Amino acid sequence: MSHRNATLLLVIIMCSFTTYLTAQTSFTQLPFYHTVSHYSEPGSEAREHQINVERMVMDVRFAPAEGKVIGNVTHIATPLRDKVDSIVFDAIRITVTKAFFGITPVKFISTDSSVTVYLPIPWMFGRRDSIRFEYECTPRKGMYFIGWNDKTNRSRKQIWTQGQAFDNRHWCPMYDCHNDKMLTETIIRFDSDYKVLSNGTLRSTTKNNDGTTTWHYAMTKPHASYLVMIGIGKYGIEKRATKRGLPVNLWFYPEFPEHVQPTYQYSTEMIDFMEELLGVQFPWESYSQIPLQDYVFGAMENTTATTFGDFSLSDARSNIDRKYLNTNVHELTHQWFGDFITQRDVKSIWLHESFATFYPKLFQRKFFGNDVYQWMRRSEQNDAIRASEKDRLPIVHPNAGSTRIYPKGSAVLDMLMYVVGEQQFHRTITSYLKKHAYANVHTNDFYLAFQDELGMTLDWFFDEWLYRGGEPWYKVQYNDIVSSAGSRTTEFIVEQTHTTDELTLLFTMRIVFEVHYTDGTSSQIRQTVAKQQERIIVPNPQGKSIAFTLFDPGSYIIKKAEFKKSFAELKAQALGAPNMIDRYDAVRMLREDSTLTRRDVHSLLLDIFKIEKFHAIKSEIINAVDEDSTNEAKAILLAAATDRDHDVRKALVNTMKRVPEWLRPSFETMLGDSSYSVIETALTKLCEAYPSRASEYIRATSGIMGKFARVKIRNCELRAAGGDKQALDTLVDFSSGAFEFTTRQNAFNALKRLNYCSKDVVTNVVDAMLSQNGRLAGAATSLAEYFMQQSSYKMMFIEYKKSMSWKRWQERIVEKIAR
Repeated sequence: MSHRNATLLLVIIMCSFTTYLTAQTSFTQLPFYHTVSHYSEPGSEAREHQINVERMVMDVRFAPAEGKVIGNVTHIATPLRDKVDSIVFDAIRITVTKAFFGITPVKFISTDSSVTVYLPIPWMFGRRDSIRFEYECTPRKGMYFIGWNDKTNRSRKQIWTQGQAFDNRHWCPMYDCHNDKMLTETIIRFDSDYKVLSNGTLRSTTKNNDGTTTWHYAMTKPHASYLVMIGIGKYGIEKRATKRGLPVNLWFYPEFPEHVQPTYQYSTEMIDFMEELLGVQFPWESYSQIPLQDYVFGAMENTTATTFGDFSLSDARSNIDRKYLNTNVHELTHQWFGDFITQRDVKSIWLHESFATFYPKLFQRKFFGNDVYQWMRRSEQNDAIRASEKDRLPIVHPNAGSTRIYPKGSAVLDMLMYVVGEQQFHRTITSYLKKHAYANVHTNDFYLAFQDELGMTLDWFFDEWLYRGGEPWYKVQYNDIVSSAGSRTTEFIVEQTHTTDELTLLFTMRIVFEVHYTDGTSSQIRQTVAKQQERIIVPNPQGKSIAFTLFDPGSYIIKKAEFKKSFAELKAQALGAPNMIDRYDAVRMLREDSTLTRRDVHSLLLDIFKIEKFHAIKSEIINAVDEDSTNEAKAILLAAATDRDHDVRKALVNTMKRVPEWLRPSFETMLGDSSYSVIETALTKLCEAYPSRASEYIRATSGIMGKFARVKIRNCELRAAGGDKQALDTLVDFSSGAFEFTTRQNAFNALKRLNYCSKDVVTNVVDAMLSQNGRLAGAATSLAEYFMQQSSYKMMFIEYKKSMSWKRWQERIVEKIAR
């Protein structure tokens, strides 16, 4: 699953398994082996189960306007115990009408969360048999019915599922946990005008006399039940193949064929890349991707069939601002890490998400260069440091949180590759995958892979980076030492200054120390830093003059580092360091050093801006200058306005608090920018700075829609603020159920800024409050609460509430109105 909205998902997972564990938990005298986490919270270990489900066959049909599932499911299984006389299946508010053991009807008891089957005779170990349920349900989670009740009939009509964390149990009785893997079949009967996707191979389609078609999909290899998916809608399919002929099916909305190439760029190349790097072929017989409206997360790695929010679809222009590519590689990686090998318990989720965040960096490095790779790694390191400002829980912990299992875990894998060597790292991963093919894993399996493949005992690394929390803080200085005999060395003094306790110890890491000389040459040494203070000597036998020094060049290690340098050293580093990230750090330190004169800094930054190519350095320079302070600053900002990189132009419009007159023509030019984001921000700031020209700016952007109608909505908001009723009506329409949730959220925000409410707005807001999409429902609830602080608007909500009849689950939500 992508990092987007992962925090909400992780809260769901962790609350299902465990209570919060404080940092005071003692784990002194830790053993140097890793069979379980140092945190062994009740419920955080693998779930117990009595039977091994070998095959699950789901046969379903739907009443979409009612949001109803009518189905039967057969579980073919064998007991894990000597004998079993009752079995509990997960089933959230599912009405089971019949249950069978083989062909024999059996007694069962349903609750709001489960159905328990009582067998007439014990089910003995070694005997294969089946449990079958006939059932109906109207799920509020797990399966989603989109657009079927849109009164304008403009919304897409779709049915789709989202199984992670544990939500498939809302629409089908099953053992819904990671630690039992099974073959699955899905048999779906639906309107023939629609297309249906599910896991595995499409075995057959059968036309029925009632205008429906029955689709039959089946897996040929086992996977976990949370990875079962169904997607139904009106789609086109572009068929591609990898180098070795693996079928790749890319689903799209047929009225937008221009979305296919920008959205799905590199989709087959990334499979080829992963197969070559991992040394393990794609573990399934085909791969599909399908976009979904109002999707509740970012994307999901269902086995053989990734689902993703259609907010990631883009044409060539909108692809500038938001690319699906990184999410695409992330979800593809899960087909190995998550689907092929699957976490055994909740603490092992990092074995999915950290790996799926790590490999996209390697893909981007190959296709887009080392600068992009370094910047992605630095972003992960920064996320990890920020997370530790809240708490210092380890990655292998039931409450680790999304930041640790996604970016920090990915950065830790980078460091592990740095420690053992890249080729040896990849060889170990190949061995790890092959050994645990189609099985469950925990962190100790990964730990043992390095012992088995490389003979390396990495207990120290796993202990400090995975089983403990925090990151090292280093204070670094160096001395240029000339002996009485005339020999010259560079002495680095490194202190670990972070708080040490049972949760975070001193770190042991092999770190590179690098000295760059004024003649363009350099020396380096890689040495272990483990003590609170270490002295590292880099020989300088030829007595060269030092230009600048680097601690951990390339920034491989997650850390905070204090390393004060002179202006001359920072200048040399910013202009001459081989790695982009080290040049970036020099620019950042120049920006933060208040002892330097502004004109000297700006003059240097202008020189750097002219020669640098990477957007992050240029953006940092834009942030460092004041628009009116120096001629050099003005030159930087004017150059940024016409920079070829949209990220640089975006940094400019986002950074400027106001638009000075001398920069106004550049901002006006950006009203026609290739980036919709740049246009929207430029329009907003120009209208704020020059209200007498606002009508001119509004006319210039009136024909631009933008992704999620963002430019159109901002344009309408500005027009509506000037009394344009038609523009106001357009905003209200954008807030309706005819549009996907991001457009509706944007419209809600505009209506709030305008403080405009009407009966139609109330209808749209309450409709959104009832949405299964939590992001939309949350935004609508917040807007309703804002409006209800005003008496006239509050009465509109009360009257609407009284005028409608509500189902029980709806009543619980609309009770928030005018309490």
